[in-house]
Amino acid sequence: MSLSMFYRHSPLIHIPPWQLLYWAALLQGIFAQHKEKKCSISSTYTLCFLPEVLGTVDGDATIPCDLTFPETDGKITYMSWTKNDTKGLSFIQKYDNGVVSHLNREGTIKPPKQPDILGNVSSGEVSLKIRKLKLSDVGIYYCWFLASNIKKSETNNGFIGNNGTMLVVGEKPKISFVKQLMNGTIDLTCKGSGIPLPNLDLLDTNGAKLHSRKKSDAKEIKLQINLPEPASAGKYTCMGTNIHGETRVEIILGIHNESMFVTIGLIAGIVFLALILVTALTASIYSRRKTLGKRKGCENTSTCKVSPSSPTTLELPSQNTTSVNVCGTSSGQEATYEILRATSSGKETIYETLCTA
Repeated sequence: MSLSMFYRHSPLIHIPPWQLLYWAALLQGIFAQHKEKKCSISSTYTLCFLPEVLGTVDGDATIPCDLTFPETDGKITYMSWTKNDTKGLSFIQKYDNGVVSHLNREGTIKPPKQPDILGNVSSGEVSLKIRKLKLSDVGIYYCWFLASNIKKSETNNGFIGNNGTMLVVGEKPKISFVKQLMNGTIDLTCKGSGIPLPNLDLLDTNGAKLHSRKKSDAKEIKLQINLPEPASAGKYTCMGTNIHGETRVEIILGIHNESMFVTIGLIAGIVFLALILVTALTASIYSRRKTLGKRKGCENTSTCKVSPSSPTTLELPSQNTTSVNVCGTSSGQEATYEILRATSSGKETIYETLCTA
C-alpha cells in the first residue's frame, strides 16, 4: 500500500489565549532575529545593543550594551539596567570601582542574587548576565550610563530613541516517538512540548512530511499515523522546531521482517530447551548404569557381617577351608574384601583383606 494516501491536510489547531499573549510579547523580537548590534547616536555618545537575545529555562543569558564617547575627556562613573520601562527603577547597578548592588521595586538593596553586570564600567563595554532563567524574565531590558560629559536630558532622549534588548525565554522542543503493532498495522505516535509549542512534523524514510492526525492542548502537540504492515523499512523521524532550536527523534523500522524474527526466536528457544532436557536425561541414564555395573562385581555366598578391622566368625555347612569374595560397606563407601576361612571346631574364623581392582 502506498504511503501517498497519508498525505492529507491536517485539522486546524486551537491556540490557547496564553499562547497568543506569549507570541504577542515576542513579536518584536521575532522580526529582529539577528546578531548585529543596533546603535543609538546622540550629540555626545553612541549606545549599541542587541535587539534580541534568546534564552532557555534554567539556562543563562547575556545582554550586551556598549557606550562610546566622541570626546576623549569623558568618564563613565555608573551604569544600571531597567526592565520593560525606560523611566522605571533600576534593579541592578554597577559603579566604576566594580561594586554591584541589587535593588527591588521599592529601591532597597538586596544581596546579590541571579543577575550580574560583567565588564568594566569605565570602558563602557558591559553585559547583563542572568542565570537560572525563568519565564518571568521575559521582557525588554534597557541599559543606563552616567558619565561626566553626558547630561541627563541627553541620556533620556537617547533611550527614548531605541527599543532596548528583547529577552526571549522559553524551552527547546522535547520529543517522544513510539511505535506499536496493532491489528496488522504500525502505529507511530510523536509527541512534542516546549515554550513556545513547537512545529511538529513526521518524516518518512525519504525525508518527506507525512500529514497525520494531530491533537494539541496548552502543553503538548501529538501526531499519530497508522502504516500498513508490511510498510517501507527504514528511518522515520519526528521533528520539533521552535525559536529556541530543533529536536529530532528517529525510529528504524524493519517492519516486513519483524514477524519472521519473532517466529524464529520462538523456535530457537524450544530447540534449546529440548537439547537441555535430552542432555540431562542422557547423563542420568549413564550415571545409573555405571553404578549398577560396579555392584555386579560383588557376590554374597552367605549372609554375614563384614568388618574391615576385626575377624568375623560364622557357622558353615562345610568343613573345608575356602575363599570367596563378598562386599562390605565401611564409612559410607563401597569396598570388596577377600575372605580367608579357617576351620576350628565346626566354625570358621573369617579374616578379610581388601581386594585389589
